[in-house]
Amino acid sequence: MQHQPSRHLPLLIGLVLMTATPALAQDLSPIQSMLETVEAALTGPIGIAVATLAVIGTGFMCMMGRLNWGWFASVVIGIVLIFSAGTIVAGFT
Repeated sequence: MQHQPSRHLPLLIGLVLMTATPALAQDLSPIQSMLETVEAALTGPIGIAVATLAVIGTGFMCMMGRLNWGWFASVVIGIVLIFSAGTIVAGFT
């Protein structure tokens, strides 16, 4: 007698469906609070300090001829995007 696994497959699927319970509501508050902390760090006093140092550093390097002004513009545009991201996303909703 040969063993045919496909013969038992419908029985197995039926058994799994009968024993499955609906998923309970998931609590995503730890993930939400972590993301809010990252957002607050990027746009709060820490982010302002880092952005200020980035502008000072890249501006100084551009004036000394060590960096081209395109990089300076990229840094400034990146800072503008970071600090205006909340407003941009709010415009989509």
